[in-house]
Amino acid sequence: MPGETNHDSLQEKRWLTALNEGDTKALGGIYELYGERIFRYTFRMLGNRSDAEDITAETFLRVLRRSGELRADGAFRTWLFRIARNLCIDKMRQHKLMELPPDASIAGTEEKSTLRITVQQALSELPAEYREPLVLCDLEEMAAREAAEVLKISVPALKSRLYRGRRALRDKLGGTQE
Repeated sequence: MPGETNHDSLQEKRWLTALNEGDTKALGGIYELYGERIFRYTFRMLGNRSDAEDITAETFLRVLRRSGELRADGAFRTWLFRIARNLCIDKMRQHKLMELPPDASIAGTEEKSTLRITVQQALSELPAEYREPLVLCDLEEMAAREAAEVLKISVPALKSRLYRGRRALRDKLGGTQE
């Protein structure tokens, strides 16, 4: 796994350098590296496939618009997730709803689909201060330090929110099982 991270890091630097030099095709390479992860993050935050697709696209459009500001210094991923997070927050304020309509396109078997919908529903009902650390650390497997940077909070604050969020999610899921 560490080799994969180094490979991604090298690829990221190449694509960011090319994009910074005006090669707009490099955005496709950056999307290859991060598109799926940003989509998963936005989907888990919003609980809606259509909104997640829109926010993912807008995230990468903002990268393109601000390509002159990019630096290949390792902080790009944090910056990218912060853009996606801010767009999700804007979308949630705009809609003022966090219901998850049963989305049949989430999973294969009916049982798995039901479980995923149940977990997504419980996750969406958590306050954003708990939901965001859970999505970043537990679902996107981001390191605590990096997740804290994305959320602009301290690592101890992040760990506290993770603990409370996990407990709240466990309580919600425990209450829905029969």
